[in-house]
Amino acid sequence: MYKVLITICIFSIVTISQYKNVAECSDNHVPSEHTDSADELMGEVPQEEKSELALMMQDIDESYKIVEEMSGYYQYKKKQWKQILEAGENIAKVTKKVRIKYAKPDDFKYEDQMKLMQVEAKKMAEIAKNNDADGALEEQQWQVRRLRQTCAICHKHLDIHIYPNLYKEKKHSG
Repeated sequence: MYKVLITICIFSIVTISQYKNVAECSDNHVPSEHTDSADELMGEVPQEEKSELALMMQDIDESYKIVEEMSGYYQYKKKQWKQILEAGENIAKVTKKVRIKYAKPDDFKYEDQMKLMQVEAKKMAEIAKNNDADGALEEQQWQVRRLRQTCAICHKHLDIHIYPNLYKEKKHSG
């Protein structure tokens, strides 16, 4: 009788330890040689094009951040208006390239948002050209909001959550 109980105890201990090892190993991700993304499996966008698209979007983001940083100012200097003009022209130019090269004709919302971003960036540049007009400052600040809204709608539509990575946390000394 004791032999049977000892055998059952040993068998239970061995089984439990094996189960524990399997459970611990299941948390570890084994890297594969190549992981196909959904786009690659669908044959839509090769990896090198994604990196080119990412660089283009980074260029847009850098121009956007320049104008966003100034959007709270109550007055712009000539140098700042020039930066706004260049940023608006750059966003419009790069957006046009993205729209042509990475068009998604079957995705109407994406196409509309990209078109709207190009239009809003052109408006921003036009406001900067005519910065001596009444209300130019307010119009410029409005255009920054329009760009932010356009980007947010498109990112939400595409299920892209990049904003936490765009704004690196600044360390405060104190």
